[in-house]
Amino acid sequence: MELLLRELQSTTGFGEFIDRELSGDKITLGCAHDQLIQLLGTDIQARHAVLSKSGSGMRIKTTGSHTVEVNGERTRSATLKVGDTLKVGGHTLVLSEPPSGFDAAMELTPDSEVDAASFEHAFQTSLTDTWLSKRIPAWGISLVVLLFGMLIPVFLLFDGDDATPDPESSVFTDTFWSSGPLHPAHQQTIGEECSACHSVPFQRVQDEACTACHNKTEDHIPTGHFVTQNMPTERCAVCHVEHNEPSFLIVKADGMCVDCHADPTQLSDGPGHMRAVSGFDMNSHPTFEVAMLKPEIKKAGTGLSFSWSMYEALLEGAQETSNLKYPHDLHLDPDAVQTVNGGRGMQCADCHTLSADNEHFEPISMEAHCQSCHELTFDDSAPQRQLPHGEPIEVVQMMEGHFARTFADPAKKASQQSRRRRPGRSSSSSQCTAGIFECAMQRTRTEVTNQFSVSGCITCHEVDDTGSDDLYTRYQVYPVRLSHDFMPTAKFDHRSHLTQKDAQGDDACLNCHEAKTSSVSNDLLIPGLRNCNQCHSDSNTSGTVPLQCISCHQFHPLTAESTNFLERNL
Repeated sequence: MELLLRELQSTTGFGEFIDRELSGDKITLGCAHDQLIQLLGTDIQARHAVLSKSGSGMRIKTTGSHTVEVNGERTRSATLKVGDTLKVGGHTLVLSEPPSGFDAAMELTPDSEVDAASFEHAFQTSLTDTWLSKRIPAWGISLVVLLFGMLIPVFLLFDGDDATPDPESSVFTDTFWSSGPLHPAHQQTIGEECSACHSVPFQRVQDEACTACHNKTEDHIPTGHFVTQNMPTERCAVCHVEHNEPSFLIVKADGMCVDCHADPTQLSDGPGHMRAVSGFDMNSHPTFEVAMLKPEIKKAGTGLSFSWSMYEALLEGAQETSNLKYPHDLHLDPDAVQTVNGGRGMQCADCHTLSADNEHFEPISMEAHCQSCHELTFDDSAPQRQLPHGEPIEVVQMMEGHFARTFADPAKKASQQSRRRRPGRSSSSSQCTAGIFECAMQRTRTEVTNQFSVSGCITCHEVDDTGSDDLYTRYQVYPVRLSHDFMPTAKFDHRSHLTQKDAQGDDACLNCHEAKTSSVSNDLLIPGLRNCNQCHSDSNTSGTVPLQCISCHQFHPLTAESTNFLERNL
């Protein structure tokens, strides 16, 4: 077939036709360079269609599933006659009367939108442009994968042979279809025993498989809490993804937290006072809250009864009610207080001993921290005798016994040994001319009054004077309760903060805790958010140490106590 192709070109600004003579039994049409009619465009395949002679006209047939547009209709084959319009991509071909010597003639108007990308596409070949079929290779490869990846391992699993294949010598093992190695912690624990987690074949790992080992891990939100009514509980494996390289089991991204806590109102319409948090600065993080112990005092017989409860308060302005009198500023003044043995000023570590968890501090007690300086002597003539630190009744009983013996033994002489005693202590040199018992009781009453209302126990403790004539029940010392953890749902590594850029030891402590200016023990010397922001931020800002949410907050509460606290206050 002889075809005259007249192509309209307008590169010079004026339309002109360029004639080409094409000859062949079939005239191929497509974007490939070997096509007799090369039409560029991303919608045109390498070999898009074929033109052949049909009677006095031509017939077009596309390859594969491609289509062309004939007189406005999409089709895969059609018979063309003079005057018909054929559109391929953005190109237009019109069949015209052939001149003498030609079987057919066509006028081509190229697509004006053709760009460089169309030339790149012209050199790409798809599977449909070849003799290959998609279906047969796809089914063949699927069967091979099914055979080697599933059928053979399943056969070996249930063939009744207890012998475990050697991974070094056999390819038909679980490693063949494993998606990746285990986290080292799990690898150390379960080795190659996949069934330890994958208890049911072809079923994703269930939470029960996780809690079988992690049975002390608490849920982030307690079961039955009102928040769970509107939000489904996620599986463990949603966050803790195994078989990844590099291996990571703990998600540390802040998005895990702020996705919910940036707008806590979306969690539930129920009670609660969670505040919005989206970062770690004064504008995006709420001010700190603290858990405080509060005593409830009631009349009980001739005295008072105390019951303690936990409540939550904003850090700013919070006052501790420990019933202890302790001026930090006085004890940290080296000119006012010095240690007995070293003769130096007191340091924070003299009383505050860091626990093994590097977060909390060991309990402070009279015997371990105070008695070396504050002896409980009460009689200058018997400097070795000290009052018991405990119940007021035991204190009165010891004084009665001591003074009864003192007045019953006239030959006993007062020791002149100089001993440290509390300021304001009276001398025991006064004489009594009454009977032994009466003198002993008189001296006991004097010393009891001194201890509980002048300069003894009352120096450090809150004391209630009931006014009773009974010396045993007249004075009641308020019990002391020192909070172990003011932020039970948060964590803070004290040891890492003992060394700072420009401070160590006490200087590091006093950078955060304003103990040198605190004159009463009610002061809560916990630093606030502004203090933390001096060194920390939620981004890699120059001069600051970046923090993530889980740097200070446990996603899983560590103990039932903190879980209950969260449930009460969420």
